[in-house]
Amino acid sequence: MKKWLLIIILCPLVVLILFVGFAFLRLQVAKYQIHQGSQALSLSAPLQIGETQKLEILPLYEGDAQSELESGHGVSYLIRTDNNTILFDLGNNMNAASPSALEENMASLGISLDQVDTMVISHRHPDHMGGQNWWIKRTFSLDGTTQPPLGNLPIYVPETMTYPGSDPVVSDMPIRLGEGIATTGTIPYAQLFPVWLTAPKGNEQALAVNVSGKGIVLITGCGHMGLKALLERAESIFDLPIVGVIGGLHYGNADAASLQGEIRLMGNLDPEIVALSPHDSGPAALDAFAQAFPAAYQAIQVGTAIDIP
Repeated sequence: MKKWLLIIILCPLVVLILFVGFAFLRLQVAKYQIHQGSQALSLSAPLQIGETQKLEILPLYEGDAQSELESGHGVSYLIRTDNNTILFDLGNNMNAASPSALEENMASLGISLDQVDTMVISHRHPDHMGGQNWWIKRTFSLDGTTQPPLGNLPIYVPETMTYPGSDPVVSDMPIRLGEGIATTGTIPYAQLFPVWLTAPKGNEQALAVNVSGKGIVLITGCGHMGLKALLERAESIFDLPIVGVIGGLHYGNADAASLQGEIRLMGNLDPEIVALSPHDSGPAALDAFAQAFPAAYQAIQVGTAIDIP
């Protein structure tokens, strides 16, 4: 009897010890991979991407919206340059509805998929791939129940994903997408609990646009890699000044006091444009950056275009 009682007591303890050991090992491996992957890229020469006179970012899905449009927890931006129209991320279809909130916003704004010449997914999280329905299947879509044909549309993804009739390209290294625009290549980050139990490391890419006479504007989905890693990656790729950051930086409920280091990093750029996503940064964080950069800061809202210059 005592033997069985001892076994009953020890079994959960052994399981707990094994679980903690497994989790610790996974995290250590992830930290090593993140450290290695976050290092500056050793390119033989700075990436020459040309330049664009025009840069317009039109939020199609975000945490805030004009009154007649839909908002939600996620990101989708339409990015227009002199020669390209890029759909960056696909928002979050919470209810797997068809048409999705993204599709309804696009229709209201007069945007169709036919206008898009390139699609880029920043990272493999549901609120950037079209919702959990597609995330589970390791794919993506604008719609909640179907996957519209994309034809020969170039699609750049941070990890292996599939799409019916298309062949998404894993852009782990920087790729020039058009005149004045490129991806940063993927930058690793630590996944949030409980995702890290099975996949401790994620990969995220951003876009870099070289605006004529100004410099590089970085456009992010969530910024899970952190502002420091993002800036270091951009500085290692381009021999150009970085003049702005637009999109998610995942500051959550952080307040102004805890963000002073991040604000100093941004301030070192002497930025011409700063715009933080309200989908992953709370009012206090948004206000902190707005106060720190009053001349450069712009709010992000579905339906309100950000034009540079």
